Amino acid sequence: MKHWVKTTLRRVPALRALALHGTALFTSLVHAEAGLYTLCYHQVPEAEQDHFAAQLRHLGRHGDFIDADSAADRLAAGWPAGERAFLITFDDGYADTFEVARPVLKALGVPGIVFLVSDWIDAPPSTPPGLDRVTSLAPSGRLYMNRAEVAAWCADGLDIGSHTATHHRLSRLGRDRVVDEIARSRRELAALTGRKIRHFACPWGVAGHDFDPALDPALALESGYRTFFTTRRGRALGAADLPMLPRHVVEPHWPVSHFEALMGGRKTGWRATGPARRRAAGTA
Repeated sequence: MKHWVKTTLRRVPALRALALHGTALFTSLVHAEAGLYTLCYHQVPEAEQDHFAAQLRHLGRHGDFIDADSAADRLAAGWPAGERAFLITFDDGYADTFEVARPVLKALGVPGIVFLVSDWIDAPPSTPPGLDRVTSLAPSGRLYMNRAEVAAWCADGLDIGSHTATHHRLSRLGRDRVVDEIARSRRELAALTGRKIRHFACPWGVAGHDFDPALDPALALESGYRTFFTTRRGRALGAADLPMLPRHVVEPHWPVSHFEALMGGRKTGWRATGPARRRAAGTA
């Protein structure tokens, strides 16, 4: 039932917007708990570039931006008390991640990581999973990043992670196939980029529905990854979160009030339990 409710809210924007608007009346990032908050974007259409930039500026007023390696280091050591940080991630490797989101990240000095489907770089599918979420093509007219763009993304100091080799739902695969999806994508992306691939994001990412939480995260870590990202909402605080890191799936056209609803703590007067001090980031 819980998965059905989440899926319905994602697929019916009007219901989702109504729910988030109502929640935002009582919550604020000013009162958000300390910890790592990871955001998961997919497409960033050209028409939403300014909205995307405004979202990052808003987040920057309430915490620091952090890269995936530094986030893993802090979590492994135990998250510092009172610190709030945001990690910006992108799934699937859409071309507008490079053409539209990348210039914003560079201008604001915000680190980011894109989780690539390794088989799609040279042979992008004509009808990929999740095609119903595609809103537009990138300014170049393409849907996915190519090899040259992956290289330029890395040259800009941005990071690469794995989103499996083929984007199959891991829960529908046997153990050997899951191992291949996880390990082969890591090898191929390492060969493409010339760098170690340390982070893995599970396609769709719902525990029990899209992956086996008792098996798949362990297989990823055994394969050499430091992290296994899901789409469970929440914040991360320590090493125990690394095998099943939460992420907030967001959209670039959302008003910032949606971010207040998803990650904010209770406003003063509404039993605020999190730290109420406001943090200012120097990068955005």
